[in-house]
Amino acid sequence: MTPRFPGTWRTPRRLAVTLPSAPRPARGVSRGRQLPARRPDAASKSQFAEDAPGRPLLVAIDIDGTLLDTQGLLRPVVRDAVRTVAASGVEVLLATGRSPWDGVAEIAADLGLDGPQITMQGALISDPATGSIRRLRALPPDVYLDAVAFARELQLDPIATLLDGHRAEHIAEDADGFWRAHDGPGHLVGEPDLTSLASETPIRLFLPTGPERHWSVRLAAVERFRGRAAVVWSDLSGIELLAPGTNKGEAVAWFATGRGISLDEVAAVGDAANDKELLRLAGRSAAMGSATADVREAAHVVVRSSSDDGLVDALRWFFPDLADNLGVQGLFAGLHLLA
Repeated sequence: MTPRFPGTWRTPRRLAVTLPSAPRPARGVSRGRQLPARRPDAASKSQFAEDAPGRPLLVAIDIDGTLLDTQGLLRPVVRDAVRTVAASGVEVLLATGRSPWDGVAEIAADLGLDGPQITMQGALISDPATGSIRRLRALPPDVYLDAVAFARELQLDPIATLLDGHRAEHIAEDADGFWRAHDGPGHLVGEPDLTSLASETPIRLFLPTGPERHWSVRLAAVERFRGRAAVVWSDLSGIELLAPGTNKGEAVAWFATGRGISLDEVAAVGDAANDKELLRLAGRSAAMGSATADVREAAHVVVRSSSDDGLVDALRWFFPDLADNLGVQGLFAGLHLLA
């Protein structure tokens, strides 16, 4: 029987992975050059195709800050561009830090995508519409128990994520909206003792730190759980622990291998530190203009921000044969190759 998760859920913001991964040089793509910030003619389109790896067979796209703009909206030009790429026979895969119940099914449906998507930073690969699970990476019980003990030692109030939602021993009145209890499956509910969940397949444990304690807690967690858990974060609000080796890049590589697709035939777009492994391994990758320097350096090119439809620029570079059908605004505007 195929394992499934229940219902339609909601989850916390995307987080950044700490596990390092050495950049893998992409075939035929050199960093350090700038692509023209203008609409190319047929000759320059051909040059883009020659300078880059073969046409990607799979494109992995981050959701927040990449696919969606800063208001959390899927802009029509972006939606239509993704649909056009998918209709050309390319497999489009969402790769997000969200849990599957956090609007992923609705986003995939709006893009015309079906089947498995990558969620929870790569810990879960599943069909968010049906709940069918392809792969699940849970925290080992002993590591989970040590993580709860670690949080208690530091007097933090951790939040555990299971396949049916979030659990916390203490729920603050001013809890972040991502964690606040709400109606329906996937809500944050009280749990008298988080250690009792060790045998219930906990997937991740979030430790809220606040900006004032973030760095010290993060460093302590990296040291304590080195080799035993992935320590992830996206901002100074907290850190999260997942199964060792968990990151979007590893998940996409696993998925591509199952499809018989080489990494040179994978393209990727992202905007945050949790996208770095993904950007490094892909044969062709683009970082959004809002990305920090370290994320930009992990990618082959930098495109405009999500508010300026930067994902469309990336798709035009990945698929020059489709460029005329991918939006109408400023082809390749602000697209830079990185050293």
